Amino acid sequence: MQYLSVLIITAILYAISLSIYLGCNQGMARNARGQQSRRLLFATLLAVSPLLIATLFPSPQSPSLIVPLALWRGVRGEALAGVGLLLSFFVALSWMITYPLLYHLTNRRTSPDYENYMDTAFGLYTLGYLWGMKLLGVSPLLLGIVEFLLLFIPLFQWVYYGLYRVCIDTNGMKILQETHINEVLEFMRSYGWWRVAAMALVVLLLGALVIGVNIMWPVTYQAPLALYLLCLALTLFLMWYSWKIRHGAFVRTGIAQMFAEVKEYVENNHLYSYMTAKRLESLHAERLGKPWSQPSTIMLVIGESACRDFMSAFTPMQEDTTPWLRQLAADQRHTLLFPHAYSCAMQTVPALEKALTEYNQYNQKAFYDSCSIVDVAHKLGYRVHWYSNQGHLGVADTPITLVAETSDVAKWTHQQVGTVQYDEELLTFLDEVDPAQNNLVVLHLKGSHFNFMSRYPRSFTRWGQPGVQDNVVCYKNSIAYTDHVLEQFYQYGRDKLNMQAMLYFSDHATEPGRRRKPNFNGFQMTRIPLFAWLSDEYIRCHPDRYEALQQNQAKYFTNDLAYDLVCGLFDIRSAHFDETASLASSQYRFTRDMLLTYEGRKHIAGDNDIIDPNK
Repeated sequence: MQYLSVLIITAILYAISLSIYLGCNQGMARNARGQQSRRLLFATLLAVSPLLIATLFPSPQSPSLIVPLALWRGVRGEALAGVGLLLSFFVALSWMITYPLLYHLTNRRTSPDYENYMDTAFGLYTLGYLWGMKLLGVSPLLLGIVEFLLLFIPLFQWVYYGLYRVCIDTNGMKILQETHINEVLEFMRSYGWWRVAAMALVVLLLGALVIGVNIMWPVTYQAPLALYLLCLALTLFLMWYSWKIRHGAFVRTGIAQMFAEVKEYVENNHLYSYMTAKRLESLHAERLGKPWSQPSTIMLVIGESACRDFMSAFTPMQEDTTPWLRQLAADQRHTLLFPHAYSCAMQTVPALEKALTEYNQYNQKAFYDSCSIVDVAHKLGYRVHWYSNQGHLGVADTPITLVAETSDVAKWTHQQVGTVQYDEELLTFLDEVDPAQNNLVVLHLKGSHFNFMSRYPRSFTRWGQPGVQDNVVCYKNSIAYTDHVLEQFYQYGRDKLNMQAMLYFSDHATEPGRRRKPNFNGFQMTRIPLFAWLSDEYIRCHPDRYEALQQNQAKYFTNDLAYDLVCGLFDIRSAHFDETASLASSQYRFTRDMLLTYEGRKHIAGDNDIIDPNK
């Protein structure tokens, strides 16, 4: 009966692993299916080998180590010796199933074959060494902690899928690294303290359950020394093969490969700092137009999560969410609205790493060897001031931070855990800008980042009740507050800095009526505002650029071309500036059918949604 049980368990394990792999990889060639089927059979045999050893030489201390028999005897009240083995099976099964199934559910319509059997194999190897450790008598407390930690990663992936209905991908992994602790706290508050507490309680109870099962029902087994050593060698081999750094099973699982991709992305980004001198050496910029009559400032304001569908200056709506911009736009000589602007991505970092540099969706450049707007400004003799209310995003330097820190002055508002800093705080930095120099001032807003209610002071509430969570209403208030802040920047620039041009665009948009997702979830997430204000002196000194901007107002644009737009505003000629990609050039070539979003995966020509912001 014992041998039959081992045979049944082997068959069940192999059937599960093969079903998962073949079911989630329906586009494989026949030879690939055969190859992976043989690999999974070998992994299954390794997984059950510790159990087979125990079956061949059973211990008198344990009535039965075979799970079905142990559970039957437990029901009869004799023993529950196999419950610990069953728990290990559940831990392994979570690895075998989670990533392949979630990836399949997310991508089955576009990618039926993802050619990765290692998640399933890693689960099998994990089962083998967990069973081996239990048979060898490793501390039940230690085993409980190990199994809980192993369970935590699949559990996290299921929670992520439950929130967003997609499997975590590299975009999601980047967001996790780049998110500030205050954003995490705001996200948790949006769910309500009782939901967060319930989730934390579930995790704690799960940990207590896993550790408790190992302590209360330890596996007892004694074997001859030779078999003990054989089981030890087998267990150590499975652990080594599962976790070795090079070509181990874990590093080839889906979640680990994704982490490695993001790590490589971050490491490549750091090349940006090392290559600054090389970039500047290769950058040559010829000034066109006439020089300013006196030192002047160009101001670039980068918004956050602003959607032009909710801005009264762009879209007719009941609430006047942008009264200042609407009034400014009435002066059509100096203010140019661009009603067909889109973001190239749905998150801040992938959008702005392109918007701030030559790197875009339409060329073959890499971020780390692309010139930035800061590099161009320096080449033209501008002093660059970078002020941000975003904080250093996350624990690692992001491309935005790397570009910002090449400025002459780069400062961030003081980010304290649990404390909200409003965008008006950036006004205090402007007193540092010397009007006796030519300046490029970059202001990076918190804008309308979720949680919307935290983006403006209570006293500023225009619609709804102060402190009451209503995402759409609070979002409109945040848009109105940004309009108020932009007005103050504009007035300061004109009154004190001899401002010649002001450019504003958002990194991406959002859909306030639905919870934000890390992946593409409709074009409203990409419809951003873009406007430029130009002084009389700018128009006199750069008439060709001004005329091009006017002619291109109704044309379509994605914000990864913002670098070329800024170069056009600077009015230069350079090998690092593509005239055909700049709205400030008569050579602008992009049409609606040519432009892309979602980092090159979606054509904006597919945007046929009609959104009513009044609902």
